Amino acid sequence: MPTAQELITAARVAIGDSRSDTDWKIVPTEHASELAAKGASLAANLRRSRCEGLAKMYEELNGKAVRSRDAFKRTVNRADTAVFCTASLAALLMVAGGLQEHLGDAGKWIVGAVGALGVVSAGLAAMWLNQVRGGKLAKRWTSERAKAEAKRLAYFKAIMEGASDDPSDQLLALEYTRRFLLDNQIDFFRGRGDQHESAATVALHRSTLALFAASTFTAIAGLLSMLVPQLALTAGLSVIASAYAALVLSRSAVNMDRKNADRYENAADRLEERRLDIDIYRERAALGDKAAVQEFFEPVFVTLESDHKGYLTDAEQREAAIGDMEQRLSVAKEPLDKR
Repeated sequence: MPTAQELITAARVAIGDSRSDTDWKIVPTEHASELAAKGASLAANLRRSRCEGLAKMYEELNGKAVRSRDAFKRTVNRADTAVFCTASLAALLMVAGGLQEHLGDAGKWIVGAVGALGVVSAGLAAMWLNQVRGGKLAKRWTSERAKAEAKRLAYFKAIMEGASDDPSDQLLALEYTRRFLLDNQIDFFRGRGDQHESAATVALHRSTLALFAASTFTAIAGLLSMLVPQLALTAGLSVIASAYAALVLSRSAVNMDRKNADRYENAADRLEERRLDIDIYRERAALGDKAAVQEFFEPVFVTLESDHKGYLTDAEQREAAIGDMEQRLSVAKEPLDKR
């Protein structure tokens, strides 16, 4: 009869080490084929209709969530860029309007062209913002992502519930869930957290530089106006720099870089802390403790479910960022409307 340590080693070898690039996929049929030789009971468990059905439901919901995410980000980025262009063109319109007499016959054409482009840009921004709002793109994305992640957890719970009371089967269920859920989620949270941290840092750096440029342009315009009053209009460049700073910060706010960097780091810390105790539960399962596997993963599921609930509040914060975008558009349009 194999010892507890031999059972643990056999289960770990059968499941193998995690691969962050592929382990996020829930493919029970492929996993069953790969594990048939080393874990026949787990392979049979994976082929159960419930496991395969939950995997299929996750795949469908995940596909919808990805498409909704792409639609939201594509539309909101277009809107944000159009708001920036509107603010920039409005600033250029004021500069061109002030210099129209000095531009001669070309002056009215330049003013007309800049004004027309500003109107088009404002119209496009309003159209895309309406698509985001009217289509509830942020809410649709976050809702579908939350549903998909709920099915992912249900899948792994089904794996553990479907394992027999035999210690080797319990250990295979533990190691399978460890690799394809726990290890994979730790890798995800660390990777995505680092990406959001980097994006937040870049956004802060760029917006700071843009605001510095805006204040510099304003100061230079003031000095130049003492020599030639018309040169005070170069302060319009400060408006463009400020609009760029707003664009950078807006995109970071829509992506929730700062919040997600902290959120993902905290989740990864909790999961890694839990993983430190896995050997205790391996030994318990190997010695016939039927409750060990589910007891080990219970805090893991709580952490992940808590993170998934955050998707629902994400939509509200993104709506607030979109509201700020609409206000920026309204302010940018004022010079165009007056002209």
